[in-house]
Amino acid sequence: MRKFFLLILVCVCFLVGGTPNAQAEDWKVFRGNVERTGNGVSIQPSSSLKGVLLSKLEVADAVQSSPAIYKDHVAIFGANDGYVRSVDFNIGTLLWSFGTGNWITSSPSIYKGKVFVTSYDSKLYCLDAESGKLLWQFTTHSSIASSPAVADDTVFFGSNDGYVYAVNIKTGWQKWRFKTKGAVQGSPVVSDGVVYVGNDEGKLFAIEGATGKFLWRAVVGGVIRSTPAVENGYLYFTSDDGKLYCARIKHRAVIWKYNSKGQINTSPLVLNNKVFFGNIKGDLTALNASNGTFMWKYRAKQAIYSSPSASKGNIYFGTNSGDLVALSAATGRLVWSFNSKDEIPTTPAVTSNKIVFANIEGELFVVE
Repeated sequence: MRKFFLLILVCVCFLVGGTPNAQAEDWKVFRGNVERTGNGVSIQPSSSLKGVLLSKLEVADAVQSSPAIYKDHVAIFGANDGYVRSVDFNIGTLLWSFGTGNWITSSPSIYKGKVFVTSYDSKLYCLDAESGKLLWQFTTHSSIASSPAVADDTVFFGSNDGYVYAVNIKTGWQKWRFKTKGAVQGSPVVSDGVVYVGNDEGKLFAIEGATGKFLWRAVVGGVIRSTPAVENGYLYFTSDDGKLYCARIKHRAVIWKYNSKGQINTSPLVLNNKVFFGNIKGDLTALNASNGTFMWKYRAKQAIYSSPSASKGNIYFGTNSGDLVALSAATGRLVWSFNSKDEIPTTPAVTSNKIVFANIEGELFVVE
């Protein structure tokens, strides 16, 4: 196992820098909020982010698990060595680690002092956020890449066994499971009591959260690995077929689609009536969220597998060239970029006045 250590590049600024905004909320789930829009709308950084490196930490193995942020200064994430780690990135301290039976590519969700995380060992784990102590575990019949969503005291997630599961957060007992027939690699979103999630057959399912009852579905031309987003009565999702789809929830139907002409593995970002996504050609595209009209496009150096995040008018995403890129959400203008020297598959987490992300080399970065 690679040694875990901290390289502090800006000691005084990092340790005694500006006080975090008291109104900031943690980035506790994949995509930042329960609607999975990728927009830290309640997070108001105390200063403009400039892409300045504050710290870099090396962990034991490659990291594909996007970090969740707890108490504004703790990153919780998984790694390919099968461990979940909790790191205080203000001081560079490993708080705890918990070993699962296989690699972890999903992102943790933090809810009421508990961490919910899945592993390729076919299990969902519930851990104490303070200590990392195992509280309970739940076993499916195949590996799990789906990041859990938590709502109404229930954990929702998919498994490569083709089922969507609903598990009680207190007991770890199954409430229901829904069979989709294809592997469920994508992560669910829960909105107004309905669970939305895609599968490898190219089907996007709407399931009643309380009962597991099938409500409706949309069928598209490729695998759906990404997480949908819900905003103002619309459902946005992407597919390997290179298209972004918008469904009007009230009508239970896709109303428009946009062909990016490149495979899409990123989840959509929805902000200020725009929807943003990246593809493997390296295009970060902005569309009008109401009708799918093209607005602007930014061409990165290499493929984009990192789903974009937003805060205070800018959007942030990683690329396979190792760049963390900041663009103006309004115009697509490059604001700044920071090179981590290796592929960035993770979604940047935004908290108070910092951005936290990891690269495939197994390094966790904090930039300001």
